[in-house]
Amino acid sequence: MSWINFLHFYQPFNQQFDILERVVNESYRPLIKGFLSNSKAKAVFNINGGLLELLDKYGFVDIIENLKILIKREQIELTGSAIYHPFLPLLPEEEIVRQVNLNNKTLIKYLGKVDLLGFFSPELAINLNLAKIIENLGFSWIIAEELAAPLGKPDFNQVYSIEGTKDLKILFRYKRLSVLILSAILRNINSLKEEIGEDLKKKKYILTVMDAETFGHHRPGLQEFLFDIYKSPDFSSCFCKGTEVVNKLKTKEKISIRPSTWSSEEQDFYLEKEKNTLKSYPFLLWQDPSNPIHQKQWEFTYFVIDQVKNLKNEANYHIIREKLDKAISSDSYWWASAKPWWSLEMIEEGAWALKDVIFSAENISSEIKAKAEKYYQEIIDLAFSWQRQGLIREAYRKAYRTSQNNKPYKERVYGATYNSMILEFEDEMKKAIEKQEFEKAIKWRDAIYKLKSGADIYDVLHVIDDLSISRHLPSLKSYWEYNVKEFSPFVQKHFEEFSQEEFIKVQRKKLLEFLEKAFLEWQEGKSFGEASHPLGFSWDKFNNFYLTEIPAGDITYQLEKNVWDSYSQAKFEKEGFHQNPGQNKYYVFKDKLKIIIDENSVLYHFFQFLKTKDKNKGKYLTISLLAENIAWVPLPFKRKNSHLEIKIPYIISAPFNFKFKISGFSPKNNKGKHIKYSFKDYLKKILGYLDFYLRKLIWQLG
Repeated sequence: MSWINFLHFYQPFNQQFDILERVVNESYRPLIKGFLSNSKAKAVFNINGGLLELLDKYGFVDIIENLKILIKREQIELTGSAIYHPFLPLLPEEEIVRQVNLNNKTLIKYLGKVDLLGFFSPELAINLNLAKIIENLGFSWIIAEELAAPLGKPDFNQVYSIEGTKDLKILFRYKRLSVLILSAILRNINSLKEEIGEDLKKKKYILTVMDAETFGHHRPGLQEFLFDIYKSPDFSSCFCKGTEVVNKLKTKEKISIRPSTWSSEEQDFYLEKEKNTLKSYPFLLWQDPSNPIHQKQWEFTYFVIDQVKNLKNEANYHIIREKLDKAISSDSYWWASAKPWWSLEMIEEGAWALKDVIFSAENISSEIKAKAEKYYQEIIDLAFSWQRQGLIREAYRKAYRTSQNNKPYKERVYGATYNSMILEFEDEMKKAIEKQEFEKAIKWRDAIYKLKSGADIYDVLHVIDDLSISRHLPSLKSYWEYNVKEFSPFVQKHFEEFSQEEFIKVQRKKLLEFLEKAFLEWQEGKSFGEASHPLGFSWDKFNNFYLTEIPAGDITYQLEKNVWDSYSQAKFEKEGFHQNPGQNKYYVFKDKLKIIIDENSVLYHFFQFLKTKDKNKGKYLTISLLAENIAWVPLPFKRKNSHLEIKIPYIISAPFNFKFKISGFSPKNNKGKHIKYSFKDYLKKILGYLDFYLRKLIWQLG
């Protein structure tokens, strides 16, 4: 394995001395000292020219001199960037070129001649236009977030070049490991080895991209863990520079890239759909189409850029030009996003910097100055108005809300899912205690408390999504495979009066009641909730009823060693008969999988329930199975005396994703009219289900 440790050093061009001093003493000096003390430690650094100017201005020249030593010793590789940290994809080409060239010159000024082959775009912001410009400026590779790859899933066993460029290589950030380290969830070598697993022995690369300030400044003491990694015999030989990986791994193919940043989320690419056109807004924290402050900021930015083009004959043009270079720093746009980042001070400071560019010119019309003043006032007025109207608080709540439902998690989901979550947290807490990772153990303890008390409605992201970061492969069994006595004392209290058989029976009854209630409500034209049930359900335009996910407790399969049976995926291992007590049976033959839905199955009971409620008494009702490996073709079950069965072809150890579909009934509302849903209604439901299951599968699968 090749590990590229990329550290991004950055402070705003106007950073206050006292804050910069803290960052230098808490982070920069300890980091550089650590690299100097270990001559085998390799990394890639991004230090923009603006920061070097700051270090020189305030007398932190030791940082600069020690950087020279590390460069001479070939321990670190520097990348190109933009001098004052602007958001490059949204700038005109001439501004991009100027920012990059100024940065190159500044690096040479302070650090001497350096080979700048790789490029770091501030905020890891990238699109195809920027990639083309960067290649034309002489760079051979660029880094980007995983989401920049098609479907956000790059192959780390190779290096890609970008489609639409001549041959610009792209290295993708390994987000999961980056987040685990920078968030201090991983704090020792053993945890790191567990996380990386077999990848350590593979011919692939891992690129971690983190702010240098994380080590020591944001996370006190985390720099010690970083250098423990460098000293570890398991990892010391893995570290290399970016250009080494580009030269080492073959480029097998070109790929198209998606506009993205390291703050992008997958949902940013699915915000709006018109016909067959997929729209995306990957730069929402800097240019949100629904944010009028952003709109005014960029109108003002482009206005000032255009005006400065006409000021080249000004006696103080170099001063005006330098002010513009600094005024287009990305910070003020980011602080105006309210997702949830918000600062009136930074918004005003950014608007004032742009206005100051115009007012610094001597030979400029009063009309232009008046227009600049108007832009400035409009931005400030909008910002104050947003704050007065409570829009900032609302935006903050939206940013940290995972559900429209204000009910606690345990009231929104099926009991099995809730108790499984408790078990997951307890398992993580025990592991953390065993490793003496007490901070982590406290986090899981608090998470359990929040779930039990119902306080999780206020910070679900911290309670549920944290598990997705820590989990690599779930180690727990499916909920219904437990004996009651195996549960935690907390869970046992809920079921202490039941035997194992009664326990399963009760859970199955609860599930059936839930499905029946949801169906009846839907038949009456009522809403049936926010897809909060682990089975989920939906109806298509033909009034077919879907059970969109199959819990392991309803259909289980014989698994390969160390392979977990998730809600929607399973791997088969052995031929023969298999059964989960009280649930569906299946037989595995040489080339067939036979699933039997008998009278003990939840699905069977629900099917019988529908027959009594359907206007045709089930005459046209069918149950079919949709399997991903056969292109989701619906395959009907055959009716037997007391069961339904189906045979499907399958390949040993091939993953299967299943859906049950019940079709043929004609539900009506209480007025006897057929229920009709608009495309918008269906889209909202589908997106709601998708969001729910993605979040659920993330913590299940890791």
